[in-house]
Amino acid sequence: MTIQERLQSIAEQPRAYVHGTAELVNDEWIFFDDESDEASLMEEVAEQGVELFRGGHWLSGQWQENGAVATDLGVFPVRHGDRLRFRKPLTYAYQQWLLSLSDPSFFQFVHWLNGLGFSLYDCLYCYNGLLFGRPIGVNFIIYDNSEQIGSVHHYYERGKRASDRFEITFNSGKRAICAQMG
Repeated sequence: MTIQERLQSIAEQPRAYVHGTAELVNDEWIFFDDESDEASLMEEVAEQGVELFRGGHWLSGQWQENGAVATDLGVFPVRHGDRLRFRKPLTYAYQQWLLSLSDPSFFQFVHWLNGLGFSLYDCLYCYNGLLFGRPIGVNFIIYDNSEQIGSVHHYYERGKRASDRFEITFNSGKRAICAQMG
C-alpha cells in the first residue's frame, strides 16, 4: 500500500489538518492559519490539495489560480473569509519509515499510538536508519500532541524475517512497549 492508501484506510487522525481562512489581500489569496496566525500564499500551502467548507461539508479539491477550488462536484469560487483546510505534510524520512512497516505492523502501531493520545500527524522529528540501508537498528520518532511529548524508539530487523518493536517514553517519565514480530 502507498502512504496515501494507508492514511485513507485508517480512521481520520486527530490534528491531521491545518485549518484557516482565505482572504484576498492586494489581489492575492492569502491563507491565515487558525493556530499560528501565520499568513501564507494559497498557492504555496495548497500544492497537494485543499478542502473548502461549504454547506456544512468539507469539499476536497485543487486550488485554481483564479481563486477557486476545483472539486468532483464542480468549481467553487473562494470568498473572502471562507474556511479552508489542508492535510499537514509528512516529512520524507517519516513517510518512508511508515512505508517500511508491514501492513500488520503499520496498523498495530497506529492503533497503539492513537491509544496513547497521539496522531500520526503529531510527528516533530523522525530519524530513519532504514534510509541508509541498515538492516538492523533503531529509529527515533518524536511526537508532540500539545499535552505531552513522546519519544518512540523503533527497534527493527529486516531480512528473511522482519520484526518491529516500539517503545515510547513520555515527558512525564511514563513508558510503554508495543511489539510486532514478522
